[in-house]
Amino acid sequence: MTRHITRGRRGAGPLRLAVLVASLLATGWAGSVAGEISGFVLEDGTDAPIAGARVHIQADPASPVVLSAADGSFTLPVSPAGLVTVTAAVEYDAQATTNFASAGALASDGQTGVQIRLLRIPDVDDPNYQSWVPLVADCGNCHEEQLHQWQQSVHATAGDDSWVRDLYSGDGTAGGSDGYVFIESHDPDESGFCAACHTPMADVFDPGNVKFNEVTSSAALEGVSCVACHQVDMVNGNVSAIHYLGNSSYRFPDDLFIPTSQFVWGPLDDISFGGMKASYAPVFRQSLFCASCHEYNRPNTSVPGQTTYSEWLASPFAVPGAGFRGCQDCHMPEEEGPGYLVDPIGNPPLRPAEQRHRHEMIGTTPETLQDAISLATTVSESGGRILVSSQVSNHGSGHAFPAGVSIRNAVLVISATWNGMPLVQVDGPTIPFWGDDNVPGKQPGDVAGEPGQGFARVLAGRINDQGPVMRPVLFIDGESVDAETRIPSGATDTTEAEFAVPGPAEPGEVVVVEARLIYRRAWRALAVTKGWEMTPQGGPVEIEVAQTYDTVELTQGGGGSTAIPTMGTYGMALMILLLGLAGTMILRRGL
Repeated sequence: MTRHITRGRRGAGPLRLAVLVASLLATGWAGSVAGEISGFVLEDGTDAPIAGARVHIQADPASPVVLSAADGSFTLPVSPAGLVTVTAAVEYDAQATTNFASAGALASDGQTGVQIRLLRIPDVDDPNYQSWVPLVADCGNCHEEQLHQWQQSVHATAGDDSWVRDLYSGDGTAGGSDGYVFIESHDPDESGFCAACHTPMADVFDPGNVKFNEVTSSAALEGVSCVACHQVDMVNGNVSAIHYLGNSSYRFPDDLFIPTSQFVWGPLDDISFGGMKASYAPVFRQSLFCASCHEYNRPNTSVPGQTTYSEWLASPFAVPGAGFRGCQDCHMPEEEGPGYLVDPIGNPPLRPAEQRHRHEMIGTTPETLQDAISLATTVSESGGRILVSSQVSNHGSGHAFPAGVSIRNAVLVISATWNGMPLVQVDGPTIPFWGDDNVPGKQPGDVAGEPGQGFARVLAGRINDQGPVMRPVLFIDGESVDAETRIPSGATDTTEAEFAVPGPAEPGEVVVVEARLIYRRAWRALAVTKGWEMTPQGGPVEIEVAQTYDTVELTQGGGGSTAIPTMGTYGMALMILLLGLAGTMILRRGL
């Protein structure tokens, strides 16, 4: 009789189970064996479920992000080693009827029933907030690192910028009352809109009507301060409008128990600190946010004041992919390593560099210009002429060169000399009229009419829309674009000039060709008239971006083709006068 023995099978059971569990783990099975945290996202105070909230582990870019379901539930597939903060945030929408501040809750691997409660943002604004706008130092009590960085920025001096005061009311510097002064040349009820971007925490409470020189609020005079950016809740695509006069909006929520200054907006979706009520606004990561102040037209006209955002949109930097870079990537680069967004008190999360951006708002400096703009020159000899070709390349900036307000400009100055004597230009462009000051005669630094090129946007118009058309004018008086010679991002401008080899020059002698690219933060005539010798931040008014120095050993000398020198307006007038006198003398002799 045959017996069926089963003891061997019973002994193999635990081994098979272990193999099965290992197999499930290896294939990523998301059952109770694998780690997960689950719970609900609820409205604080009502326990109403919140759908569509982004849930993930705080300060961990590698954490998966899940959206809460219609009943507020979420299951986060993570297996942290210890306690972590799980955060939830709903993307802010200025058009939505309900918005929430982000929040978080402590949780551990496998925990269920976690509740994350989000505070509902009040629907109405505080009517008295203008009297309680915080100072930057108040924010710096916790954000000390960002405070010190911001203090080095141009944003920090926007509220009392001496150049803007000189142009607006003539009282920024000792010579500020000379030349153009807005309030002296415009109707008394005109504001000029300077305050909208330079002192927004004054103008936003009376949009478009605040005069820049009449701002007295300490918070507003801090210019583009912490709340001037972080209480902006929306920026739309109407980039031709000036800031909140159509392109953006502010929110100052009114809550009975929470100070209005605690309601802020920013690019992170995982802020859980109870002392601030932060809303997640992805626009803070986008170049569109900067367009709020750095792109606008003169109201009711199409004349551009700044077009920096549109220039970026048309640039190679705006193309998705490895080369993509937005405004923040260049002007607010990542910190070099991990750190804190607040002073390390109360155990704030240690954040990676990609979640920490510098606040100096890096702008135009000799270093940034030299990194972004290059100059290359080739020189040759042909037929008794020196041929010069200079290429200015805007390869490293995401906007035109020069960018910003229309008083910015640059000049490429080309010269050729033989035995120290300047050669006469016989072909090629010359620097426009705006390369000189308004002082009669040639002064050091005047370069109009010299061989080379000018790079600028020149606006033309009548002051206060009255009188003769002038150029250049500020955008607030602009009626047309007289010239646009700036270099777009990714483009190269080529300037070619020819010089005559002097007759006495002999083969073997050397001609020296020099090209200099000079960036000017203001029209030369404006800077000289106002007496500006440095920027309001203490920087140079002019920056030499690049210089090339080439030599040509003559093969033909001056025996080649003879060039006829060009003559300026005065030379031509003198020639006509001399010819007229000579003709008169001949006629008299004939009589």
